[in-house]
Amino acid sequence: MNLIHHTGIMYKNGSISEIDDAIVCEDTFTLLLNECPLLTMVASDDHLRELGAGFVISSGIADRIESVTVIDENIYVEAPVTGEYRAALESSGGYANVAEPPEVFSTSGITPEKVLEVRESIDSDAWLKTGALHASVLFYKGELAVRCEDIGRHNSVDKVVGHAVLNNLPLSDCVIGCTGRQPSGMVQKAANAGIPIIISRAASTDQGIAMAEKTGITLICFTREGRFTVYTHPERITGLGQYGKVK
Repeated sequence: MNLIHHTGIMYKNGSISEIDDAIVCEDTFTLLLNECPLLTMVASDDHLRELGAGFVISSGIADRIESVTVIDENIYVEAPVTGEYRAALESSGGYANVAEPPEVFSTSGITPEKVLEVRESIDSDAWLKTGALHASVLFYKGELAVRCEDIGRHNSVDKVVGHAVLNNLPLSDCVIGCTGRQPSGMVQKAANAGIPIIISRAASTDQGIAMAEKTGITLICFTREGRFTVYTHPERITGLGQYGKVK
């Protein structure tokens, strides 16, 4: 993660001091699919192979990746195209595919204790230091597989999905944890990837909940300090199965 330091003047409770702050850098990258430019994205400069692979999978463009190469500011992805891509700009500046995502089928489950463990793993030194990053984690079979950060919440999700794809981790056995709120486009990414459980530190929107219900995803939000709220498919969480569908 590329950070720079910049001086600033802090006012705090009547006191004024000069400080040296860690600042996140934003860069621009072009994603090319099968040598054709697909889109230009603003992102942080790490895990770029994962970003390219994850974007293609979580956008529903392809269901497997043949190769990813990063050269300067270009991310070259080779993949057999299996789905239509029609980009829609989301409220946070990320891109979502307006095509209908598939339903997620998975027998994976999770305990309340593990939900809180996933939440705790999201915080990173870079996030705590800068306050300007989103972070996502990927758990595979109950263990942390990767943590990725980015200035965009969509990108951080794409990066952990890309990690799973490039390392041949079955996505139906994975759980995503993330800092960002969950509108429909964010939930759609997990659906296209086939990930059954989303754990967010933040809120959802009505359309995010509707998307999770329709695609069979367990959507857990407001996860913090020993509590969380389950909006859809609680049957995957130990002890909550008796509640059935949440209305």
